[in-house]
Amino acid sequence: MLSLAVAAAIACGAASAAQKTLQLPEDSAVSGNLNGTSPTRVCRTGARWIRLGFESLALQGNDSLELTSSQNERQVLKGDRWKDRSFYTRALRGSCVSITTHFSNPGSGYALSGYQAGMQSLADTTSIAAGAGDLCAGTGSGCKASSDVVIAINPNVALAFGDNAYENGSLNDYNTRYDPNWGRFKAITQPVPGNHEYNTANATGYFDYFNGVGNQSGPAGNRGEGWYSYDLGDWHFIALNSRNGGTISTAQLDWLDADLRANTKPCTAAYWHHPFISRGNYTGYIALKAFWDRLYASRVDLVFTGHDHNYQRWTPMDGNKVAQADGVRQVIVGTGGNTTYPVNGTHALLEVKQSSTRGVIALTLGATGYIAEFEPVAGGTWTDSFEGTCHRSQGVVGDYFLSASATISITRGGASGGKIITLRSYGEFNAPVAMSVTGLPTGVTATWTGNPSTPPADGNSGPRVSLRASSSATPGSYPVTVNGTNGPFTRSVTFTLTVR
Repeated sequence: MLSLAVAAAIACGAASAAQKTLQLPEDSAVSGNLNGTSPTRVCRTGARWIRLGFESLALQGNDSLELTSSQNERQVLKGDRWKDRSFYTRALRGSCVSITTHFSNPGSGYALSGYQAGMQSLADTTSIAAGAGDLCAGTGSGCKASSDVVIAINPNVALAFGDNAYENGSLNDYNTRYDPNWGRFKAITQPVPGNHEYNTANATGYFDYFNGVGNQSGPAGNRGEGWYSYDLGDWHFIALNSRNGGTISTAQLDWLDADLRANTKPCTAAYWHHPFISRGNYTGYIALKAFWDRLYASRVDLVFTGHDHNYQRWTPMDGNKVAQADGVRQVIVGTGGNTTYPVNGTHALLEVKQSSTRGVIALTLGATGYIAEFEPVAGGTWTDSFEGTCHRSQGVVGDYFLSASATISITRGGASGGKIITLRSYGEFNAPVAMSVTGLPTGVTATWTGNPSTPPADGNSGPRVSLRASSSATPGSYPVTVNGTNGPFTRSVTFTLTVR
């Protein structure tokens, strides 16, 4: 499905800079070049919808830019989160899009790189993605079988969910095991690394294979990072790096914050290697809550992982593993070729599980929803299918979450000196949040600075809580919860308080 031109764009720079978001068009879309100009109206004769590409967009102060289509669909861009970024908007129905500026600052401005337009209705315009993890081991027969399925699906984009080339993810492993199989569609593959890639120092073999030997950037992301994003039609895809399932770097989380806040698409999916929750050989990785809290606050729709060599479909949930109608759905697809692991455990949120059949997940992606199907390898009969409507397709919901360092210690008769609670805003949330503390042991009191706290839209605020322990407080370690409340949303973060 993917044209050679688009494949070349992936190969040359899908992940070259965090500010550049590659836009992959649907097969039926047509493109036009606007050469960095600043028109006030963009039209395509006969178009049923138009998507505008911004080469740059700078909005200072309260300035905004309003897009209105000839069918009266509207998108307003405001805030500074697109500074130094190039990106495409979501599709707006109609043959023309008018651009109205509400500028009062001389530093505000925009330039358009181009547009994409559809000659059929947006409801009938779809893209295809297909993916799996835990791919090419031993003789490679398993990953040959799953790669045959991908070729039969003929996707716009192929997704590799990590542990792509066993045992060590070396360049030799990739060239001898991966390349003859999943390498047949390397030009359209958007990968992430798994823990086996890091059996080779710094995942050098992985980056050398996908980016080119010694190249700093390419389809696998920047060397040493391995995270990036891109758009496919009206879907935003976020590729993240869970490395070995341990602590997630601040650099990756800061990048993820910025990427989610700049996302203009109605539908979003993310993928990495290690599952947040699982009931196979593994139970999940708590460190990935740092991803999940951000994805839920931004109303991401889908997450795909591997690592457990089986298939598990989970109920949409929040970062506390509580079912939510607007939660993020995880699907583990570790069925790409290696030996399968049994799924012995149960969980109230585990909807579907199987470990008998290798295969891949196939996604049909529209502008407001998706259809997903597990496609078995030749000879397999087990299948699964599910579908959903994108959370942001009816508008962006402003939300927030709280984070804090894991521990704090105080000495009896003294004070903590203050603990910062970071309040992170998404979807332009900009309202006061009332803070409170529960779980304090007898003899410990809390004093707040900056409470209630109002974060900037798509930004962070830092209310501070100081804890004081009286001389009569009982030494020990206690779980303490900070709660933030605004309207329908109550968010919390728990840390360990040690009284000495």
